[in-house]
Amino acid sequence: MSEVHRPNNELPIPLSNYINLIKERRSPYYDIIRYVLLDMEHHLEKAGRSEVIYTINPRRLHREIEDKIKNKKLTTTNICRTILAFFYGTQLKEGEDFFVTTSARGRKNYHVKLTPFTMSLLKSFI
Repeated sequence: MSEVHRPNNELPIPLSNYINLIKERRSPYYDIIRYVLLDMEHHLEKAGRSEVIYTINPRRLHREIEDKIKNKKLTTTNICRTILAFFYGTQLKEGEDFFVTTSARGRKNYHVKLTPFTMSLLKSFI
């Protein structure tokens, strides 16, 4: 899904729907974002620096939260789309504030540059 093109700052309909689901605090989408935000805060504080790269591996995240969030919609694909919607919904710029990499097996990893400014943007979204 990293091949998302945003002509004239328009998001594809699926990502727009995910943004609305997060803002409406629907489970599991909102729960995923809340978990990731808390982990980002902890990671930034633990590093003690002004800028840190935070990596999200959707498969690992799915394993971590599947016991905490019981929902049949909690899939790796939904986690990927939720993360992308979160980044685009907070107006983070792909390439500057976050980037997507692909493993040798074609799986996506999401990386975000955590700074006090990006954390305030991310927190203000929810």
